[in-house]
Amino acid sequence: MTSLILLPSQSDAFSAYQPSKNAHVDILHPTTLGKKRDPSGSGKEGVKTIRLSLPAQPAPPPVKDQLNTLLSAVAPLLSGQQTAHSYHHLSSICHTLVLQPHTLGPTIYTRVKEELEKSTAGLAREWRGGIMAREKGWLSTLVQGWKAFEGRVSLLSAVFVYLDRVYSNSSNGITSIRELSIATFKKFIWENEILAEKTRDEVLAWVTAEREAGSPSTDVRPTISSVSALAKLLSTFSTLSEPFVDLTTSYYQSSSMSYVDSVEQGGMSATKYVEWVLEKVDEEKERGEACLSIEVAERVVQVVRREAGEEKGTKIIQRALDEAMDNADSPALARLYQLSVDVNVFPLFFRALQDHLEARLKTIISDPANDPHMIDGTLKLKRFADKAVADLFPAVIADVGEVDKEESEKAREEKEALEKKRTERTREFELEEAIRTGFKLGMGSRQNAPAEWIAKHLDVAMRKGQGSGTEAEFNTHLDEIIALIGFTKDKDVFKAFYSSQLAKRLLLSKSASDDMERNMIVKLQKEMGEEFTTGDVMMKDLQLSETLVKAYQSAQAKNPEQFKESGNFTANVLTESAWPAYPLLKDGWNFQLTPDLQSSVDAFTSWYSTQHKNRQLSWRFQLATVTLTGRFPSGKYEIGVSLFQAVVMLQFNEVDTLTFKELKDRTGIEAQELIRTVQSLALGRKGTRVLLKKPPGKEINPTDVFAWNKGFTSDRIKFKINQIQQDMSAEESRKTNEQVAVDRVSVLEATIVRIMKARKKLTLQLLIDAVVSDVVKRFPPDVKEIKKRVESLIEREFLMRDEEERGVLHYLA
Repeated sequence: MTSLILLPSQSDAFSAYQPSKNAHVDILHPTTLGKKRDPSGSGKEGVKTIRLSLPAQPAPPPVKDQLNTLLSAVAPLLSGQQTAHSYHHLSSICHTLVLQPHTLGPTIYTRVKEELEKSTAGLAREWRGGIMAREKGWLSTLVQGWKAFEGRVSLLSAVFVYLDRVYSNSSNGITSIRELSIATFKKFIWENEILAEKTRDEVLAWVTAEREAGSPSTDVRPTISSVSALAKLLSTFSTLSEPFVDLTTSYYQSSSMSYVDSVEQGGMSATKYVEWVLEKVDEEKERGEACLSIEVAERVVQVVRREAGEEKGTKIIQRALDEAMDNADSPALARLYQLSVDVNVFPLFFRALQDHLEARLKTIISDPANDPHMIDGTLKLKRFADKAVADLFPAVIADVGEVDKEESEKAREEKEALEKKRTERTREFELEEAIRTGFKLGMGSRQNAPAEWIAKHLDVAMRKGQGSGTEAEFNTHLDEIIALIGFTKDKDVFKAFYSSQLAKRLLLSKSASDDMERNMIVKLQKEMGEEFTTGDVMMKDLQLSETLVKAYQSAQAKNPEQFKESGNFTANVLTESAWPAYPLLKDGWNFQLTPDLQSSVDAFTSWYSTQHKNRQLSWRFQLATVTLTGRFPSGKYEIGVSLFQAVVMLQFNEVDTLTFKELKDRTGIEAQELIRTVQSLALGRKGTRVLLKKPPGKEINPTDVFAWNKGFTSDRIKFKINQIQQDMSAEESRKTNEQVAVDRVSVLEATIVRIMKARKKLTLQLLIDAVVSDVVKRFPPDVKEIKKRVESLIEREFLMRDEEERGVLHYLA
């Protein structure tokens, strides 16, 4: 529109104007224009006068005509057609008519409402026809139609802006034109049964197609998002969201059941099922947030977790955990843990871990054929379980104090973070406890054997030492072994084997490091108690023995003539009570030292008797070692052997060949020990075969002939020939276990007597409970054995039954 007055961009028309000092009281009259008035009322000449000549305004048209003009523009505006008058002119008419004195707002509003209903009704008829004609792309049609309708309504609202400001506003309780248009569209379009059903079906068809394809439909999603936005605007979002959630529920009910059946039949792995559930959770969350709403996304995520996770937990968790643990698959275990937390079945995960470890250890431990590998397999499982659980909680969880209870967002966030950390810590502790319980139950499934083989594994470790590894790594390995000891019930069995093997390492100098031995003794004392002081006593006893040996060597140096037959001889003189009981060579033995060796023993015995007149030496030749000088055609070698090996080898200084029977008669060595001895000398590794056997073969017969190996050669001048052993022979293990059983009887009886001496009078049941509580740290007590010990003590008159109450016992001083 053009302006009524055209003004120049620049003008000097007012350059001569001088305002009056009394401008606030001046009144300009046509007759005095151009004259400057003074207080007396007289004017002055020379002042320019400005006159504006404006044409007279025509009289406005009648109100009825203006109303018709305005109302006739509503339909074109809603149909997108051009109006007969400018928008400014129509807005000006609306402004005039809604104000006093006309106040035609209700009339105008009624016409707007009628035209809105007419327009949306027409859209509904058109769209229903398209649907009946099976036209495709209904959702796009709906979105585009709404956008066009919304644009026209926005223009209508702009033209009729004064109607909303004066009449249709919240203060009057009348909805605005836009709100009216939304309500009308909802009534005639969204609530139309055919259109609503088509919309719902199209949305559900879209989500079904995406789920089946397993990938998002990027071309359709913008339309779905627009439909969701329209539904939210019309306050009808539930008509889409509820069917969407219902379809999700039915979909995952059927699909999860199908997958679970496949898992149970072996067609699908349980870990793959867990991965599928987590993928679907992420997929549904992303789809819901991108196309519907965060609230709907949260609801469908809960549906997936409930239907595919929580409801199927009892069928999946144990299988998935077994697979992850059997395959040492840490990522799979982490996914399973995440699922168990998300779907609120963490107790199932906790229990599954414990049950798996128990069953796995029973499998490892139950087969005697697997005994040599028992501890290696157990430690490997323990390492994986510990690391896998630790990896589930990578963040360092520090102790956090209570936060200030301020009603601020920051305070709430801190509180939530604190609760989350506490929950994670609790879960971590529970899983660590599941590992401990699983190992205790698993290792307790077989009596004595785990404790025995832990001791043997420790013996091997202490002999090898840290090797090429670091001291920290070796200490970690020792800590792992100690942890296994804590899981065993038969700690007295471990102690018996450990003490025996420690003694051998110390006496035969087989230990990699005395410092490591002391360190291990300290570790065992911390874990098992002061009863593991035996190792300290042994090492102190050895130190005293070293002092004694130095005194003997000093005596040899001072009186060489007196000790000329003694040779280079040393002996460990030990206190018998401080060491394991090493039996004398009795049944099957008639052991005879060679003259040179016997003279060395006799010389030391004679000297010792002069130093300690009230002590008696009892020799244990099975622990002795000898260093021989062997002269062969290929050269001279320094050979480290056991005393039995040395006695056998020295027989060939006199003769070249001897039969097995002849060797037995000459040495007096027991048959089985002699077999192992000659096997080590004739059938050992290359470079140590100082004897030859005829006929060849591993089997030893009484008629087999042995000869010194004239063609012997070795790359090393100094070497050792290891005795062929039966890994702490079965006989030795049997005897150790038998001794443990005897010791247990003594411990039970001593405990019973000690308790009764303190209590004087006690019922049998309370006595049994007290005994169990006392000895359970050493070994698992058998109630039947406790009752037998009680009966035995009654027979030996340490205890007596009450004459009136047979279940009550008295201590007899």
